Amino acid sequence: MEYFYPSKIGGPANTLYWLCKALIGKGYNVVAVATGKGIEAGRVDLDRWLDVDGIETCYCSATSKMPFSVIAKSIGKLSSVDVVVLSSLCFAPNFFVAFMAKFKGKKIIWSPRGELFDSAINNSKGKNLFFSLVKILFGKRVIFQATSEVEKKAILRHFPNSKVVIIPNYMEIPEKEDVETDYTDFLYVGRIAPIKALDKLIKGLAESRHFRDSRYKLKLVGSVEHQFNDYYKSLQALIKELKVEDKILFVGSLSGKDKFQAYASARYSFLVSDSENFGNVVIEALSQGTPVVASKGTPWERLNEEEAGFWIENTPEEIAKTIDAIIEQTEDNYIRYRNNALELSASFDVYKHVEEWEKVFMEIV
Repeated sequence: MEYFYPSKIGGPANTLYWLCKALIGKGYNVVAVATGKGIEAGRVDLDRWLDVDGIETCYCSATSKMPFSVIAKSIGKLSSVDVVVLSSLCFAPNFFVAFMAKFKGKKIIWSPRGELFDSAINNSKGKNLFFSLVKILFGKRVIFQATSEVEKKAILRHFPNSKVVIIPNYMEIPEKEDVETDYTDFLYVGRIAPIKALDKLIKGLAESRHFRDSRYKLKLVGSVEHQFNDYYKSLQALIKELKVEDKILFVGSLSGKDKFQAYASARYSFLVSDSENFGNVVIEALSQGTPVVASKGTPWERLNEEEAGFWIENTPEEIAKTIDAIIEQTEDNYIRYRNNALELSASFDVYKHVEEWEKVFMEIV
């Protein structure tokens, strides 16, 4: 895999770590191979095997798009494992690890992580050609893991004869932070990247009838990867153009207790991405009793069903309408939404759902 805890890049870094811990707790031996990307310098030793909470782990040096050390370390462990779980179709080393795993007769579960959505492919001929090659070599020989029914359909469009299991992302539910707040923050937590549609969120806030004159501010929490620096600059320019500099603030990355205190202090958290295969940040927010506004590009219809937030189209107009509804929401109704949010988060506890993975393992081994 490309990212693994304590990497700060992407939800799968933590999702896979929590899954590994849950499997260790069930008596499985688990081996993890990843790059050291997104990990603070000196936090882990690279290119050597470490014990990370019982998980035999190697973080490999990655100075190019093809970190051969990931391939070598992974292939070196194939003889000692029964099942190979690959995260990401587009992480190049996984193709070669899958090829060798197939050669050695190992069972493979592959998690595309949203890479087969149209918005992620973005009409790329190169990606479509690569996916066709994967279909020819592995299509009938692997099980694909989807995190939602929507992602399952996206997988089957490219791999129509493959088996797909739906297992949502589960997580280690954090303790609720005890904070004193008047809930005046709107919050976004995640990467500053085009697929997150932050430009639409900013425009929606600016178009709201109430936001400019309200007590609320939006805090954007997240890191800016080098390839998205131009997008970050365009967002800064947009904020200035719409004259909301005092209402929309970039606050950089937060982690650990600081991040969860930000969630707990927020009135609502937002994830209005063009597409997401899941969205761990939704559960993180819910775990702090914070309702969420998520786009219909995410699989979070339950927010409407459980009255723990809003599931909406991610147009600026629809976002503006939702912002106005939130600002007009009565305090009693808001407290009910917070209680519902806490209740919904509890249904995503990884330790209560690890059996879903075990069932797949038992079927294929």
